[in-house]
Amino acid sequence: MDFVPEIIDGTVVLNGIDICSTGPDCRPCSEVAVGIHNWLVAHEIRYLIVDFQDEKEVCTTILTELLQLNKRLDFPFIFCGMMEAPKNFMRSYLYNDHPFFEVPEDAVAYLKQSRPELLMVDLSNVREGEVIPCTRSRHYRSDETETEETESDDSSETAEM
Repeated sequence: MDFVPEIIDGTVVLNGIDICSTGPDCRPCSEVAVGIHNWLVAHEIRYLIVDFQDEKEVCTTILTELLQLNKRLDFPFIFCGMMEAPKNFMRSYLYNDHPFFEVPEDAVAYLKQSRPELLMVDLSNVREGEVIPCTRSRHYRSDETETEETESDDSSETAEM
């Protein structure tokens, strides 16, 4: 799962792409949440709007991690494009801070009306369309990357002999 920033009416929305539906204990989704936290802090953004783009299933780990992050950062986390199952999961964790929205434009309008002071942020350094960087442990990297590293290690050992 990755998140890509998009600016809608002067507000950043993170679009979920390649949505994971693994469930509990999904380590890559935990690491995505760390990446989101670091990205928000680096860009001094004091809100989060996430668009799951009408995915039927969303990994419960990323939802749990986002809820935990919301508690730590204590600013608005607003979700849109969620089907009933992920909404119900969020409600089971007592998420009722903000309504769920069908489209990001409605979430942006809501945030502009309810907390306009949070939108006074310079977004010139936000790179639209670029995946938010996340740390990923060696164990969870793609097979292709590991194969390239193994081949690179093998060739360097051969060169040393």
